[in-house]
Amino acid sequence: MFSINVTIDDSWVEPVYNHVHHGRSLSLFEQARCALLSHIGFPNEKLLEEGKALVITKVTASYKREIKRGVATVTCDRAEVRDRTLVMHQTLLNERGKPAVELVIESVFMDTNSRRGMEPPADFLKAFRAWAGS
Repeated sequence: MFSINVTIDDSWVEPVYNHVHHGRSLSLFEQARCALLSHIGFPNEKLLEEGKALVITKVTASYKREIKRGVATVTCDRAEVRDRTLVMHQTLLNERGKPAVELVIESVFMDTNSRRGMEPPADFLKAFRAWAGS
């Protein structure tokens, strides 16, 4: 499992609800995925320089609890490769350490020049699978 901590301050909180709006929580998941890419040696900037992008194709989210001010944790785990699709489970733990949002996200590689899907690069797959334990 990979995780990051994020400080939820007033800039994240929607005043009307006094918690993080459900749409903004997706940005927290994105931060964790980008940190994971860097962790396995494929920062997003490097992929883009090489003309590759990981594009989100499907998101399934379950909202369970509020996310309020404090330190939240975002995890990335249970990842696998299905054909050309990368599937990952992510959890956002609120300031009390309780699961607030659970996410399953699917993504594919895109060639940024042709704007078409492509096979995941072999070196990326090797690093991703080594991290995921598959």
